[in-house]
Amino acid sequence: MERPLVLVIRLDGHFTDLLRKSGCEVLNIELIRTEPVDDLGELVEAIKRVDQYDGIFFTSPVAAEIFLRQFKIEGRTYPGKVYVFGERAKAVLAGSGLNLVTDKTANTAQDLIEAFDETELTGKKFLFIRGDRSVRTIPEMLGDVAQIDELVVYRTCESEPGDDRVNIVRDRFKKEEVDWVCFFSPSGVESFMNIFGGENLAIVRGAAIGETTARRAREFGIRVEFISPRSNAEDFGTGLAAYIKSIE
Repeated sequence: MERPLVLVIRLDGHFTDLLRKSGCEVLNIELIRTEPVDDLGELVEAIKRVDQYDGIFFTSPVAAEIFLRQFKIEGRTYPGKVYVFGERAKAVLAGSGLNLVTDKTANTAQDLIEAFDETELTGKKFLFIRGDRSVRTIPEMLGDVAQIDELVVYRTCESEPGDDRVNIVRDRFKKEEVDWVCFFSPSGVESFMNIFGGENLAIVRGAAIGETTARRAREFGIRVEFISPRSNAEDFGTGLAAYIKSIE
């Protein structure tokens, strides 16, 4: 039996290693990258008046990293709650001294919000630090019961993987050799479709790191057959590898 071919929309790394060790052939292609906004002045000002907020929300490890770096530069402390969705964002902020609040069972930002009693969030003022293309679940869910100040600290840009890499992937699609495509963000789905949307994707199975990413893939007509039980690369990789073996 031929090894299943998995296309991973990110650079080679631990996730890819997990799939290769399980017997898959893996192709990697990076289609998006992140970079801080040119002027972080608004972030500096927000940090200077951070005590006015009852809590801060993070759903992105990139946003958490940019905030924490500037927070340390400004030499501030913050006694309020820091609500964190995602294992990677939590790992960035671990050891910072901030009062991190999370929910281990949450697989989406909506799950995180719904894990709290209504009195936890109602009538309070929060800061949501995010990227320019982040899903706005937090303000959409809390906008009617709390004040949410949003601050964009990074942008998501299209990467340039190079014609050679794109042609290799496109050739495998034309030969109908790609069995799975793995997505890590809605932005990754969008960039993938911008480049490979003209290929025959009907026979390809999609795998997503979470419900939000899966939803975006389905909106493009991608047949999502696996969603990671938890939104981190370790569980995504081991879970997908086990699922592939179970259907072989």
